[in-house]
Amino acid sequence: MNHHPADLAQTIKTIEAIAPDGYGRMPIPSDTDEELQEQVEIALQFKNHKDFLLNQRGVDNLLKFVERMASECMREARFKDCLYAARALELLICQPELEEHTTLVSLALIHDAYNRLPEPRPEFDAAQLPRFCAEWSGFDQEKMAKSVQFRIREEPEGPRYICYW
Repeated sequence: MNHHPADLAQTIKTIEAIAPDGYGRMPIPSDTDEELQEQVEIALQFKNHKDFLLNQRGVDNLLKFVERMASECMREARFKDCLYAARALELLICQPELEEHTTLVSLALIHDAYNRLPEPRPEFDAAQLPRFCAEWSGFDQEKMAKSVQFRIREEPEGPRYICYW
């Protein structure tokens, strides 16, 4: 799909502004999750993801989205939730200031939620998510378990990942 630069700017602005304060602790799912998922889908349609530069609020919103989608995958055992998280991480990996530890925490969450899915598990499409799949294939769960920190908290709606970014 071909988009104009104005579309890119609007998508970036939406991702940066859509999540209200406290988004990370809002009940899952929420309308904000759905809107962010739609904006990520639009962003991935742009040819050059390196043009997709977010401010810190936009990065934080996508990190919270990854955390929330991994939690939803753990609760509902649906691959699509892991896929939504992977798509957001595909965009985050392109951010020049993103710390490696943040990428590892995101991968650890997705990996943990993915491994809780029943067999056989669908595969991520490397043609659609090349940066994510490159990181995914090099992820060593045992090695990262010691350096990547998250926990699972039980809430009335179900379990939720709590990350230490």
